[in-house]
Amino acid sequence: MWIEKTKDGKYKFREQYKNPLTGKYNKVSVTMDKKTNINKRKAQILLEQKIQDKLSHIQDGNIKQGITFGQVVDEWEPIYKKQVLSTTYLNWKTFKEQLRHFIKFDYLVDQITPKYLMSLYEDLLYKKGYTKAHVSQLNSKINQILTYAYKHDYTSSIATANLSIDWPKERKTMTIEQKFLEDDELKAVLDYVYDKNKVYGAVLEWQSLTGMRFGEASTMQVKNIHKDNGKFYADVTGTMVYSGLKVSEYYKSSLTKTDAGRRTVFLPQRALKIFKEYSQGKTSNDFLFLVHHHLVPIGEINYILKQAKDDLHINKLLSSHTMRHTHVSKLAEMGVPLYVIQNRIGHSNSEVTEQVYMHVTKKAKQKYEDLIKHM
Repeated sequence: MWIEKTKDGKYKFREQYKNPLTGKYNKVSVTMDKKTNINKRKAQILLEQKIQDKLSHIQDGNIKQGITFGQVVDEWEPIYKKQVLSTTYLNWKTFKEQLRHFIKFDYLVDQITPKYLMSLYEDLLYKKGYTKAHVSQLNSKINQILTYAYKHDYTSSIATANLSIDWPKERKTMTIEQKFLEDDELKAVLDYVYDKNKVYGAVLEWQSLTGMRFGEASTMQVKNIHKDNGKFYADVTGTMVYSGLKVSEYYKSSLTKTDAGRRTVFLPQRALKIFKEYSQGKTSNDFLFLVHHHLVPIGEINYILKQAKDDLHINKLLSSHTMRHTHVSKLAEMGVPLYVIQNRIGHSNSEVTEQVYMHVTKKAKQKYEDLIKHM
């Protein structure tokens, strides 16, 4: 460390360090009012911190020592914010406060081992009563953070990569059949909702015809529908952002829920009729489905569906998402391959989609075997 006096009478304490990527020496400095022994010691500490901070951001294959889990979170968070929808980021901010109770942010990130995580998760599952879904979500988020740490040489391995967790065996309280509607049930539900509110009914029917998520269907714009070789298609270019907002503040994000969500969906004839009806008199940028000049509120939709479930005595899980699963079941019944269905609904991988598909195709196979038996 050396000291230089500045023009304004202060003292600049300097130190240099070697950049491992260039082999050259770089400088760091701090300025103090006086050149006392106390200030010299303070300057030395501050210079060391600056050098460590500079070196921690250089990816040279050498593991950076002394990096805490909290430091990694602080670096990863602004990048994550740019990658996801505002609603997803808002959920993360809430989850972050829970995360602090599970992993102390002053823990050294390279000391977070698979054994530590397995012990943590099993303690949450079997001693503290957390559900498998909650712990799985925790593991998923920790995995994202530790993957970032690994990429930036803060740890030599990803602790979540090879976990052998003793997950509890949960009894299924709902069968796969309860996650989609049969033809008569779908008709009854749509009639019920159309009777309550025509626009609400149209959005749900559009979902059942296209397999779109509610946020995708409710933010369809006139310009998203196009014709190609005599066929009509809908471009899914974003989704509705509503979490924590008033209905008047809902808006369409240019991001889809997942990368696979950005897609083009072929429209059946009934969907085309809905488009023609709701696009009349509208400009290219206008939304198809509006209620009092606002986007359709998902809370209101699900409330009406809850009423329909009770009034129609339908023993199914009934929400806007049920329309998506119902679409999958119809395509599976028609013999459409699973990978085509996944592409159509914008899901590269979904356990529920696969379960619905396998259930319906198995049921169809049994039906035709019964017919063949009597030939």
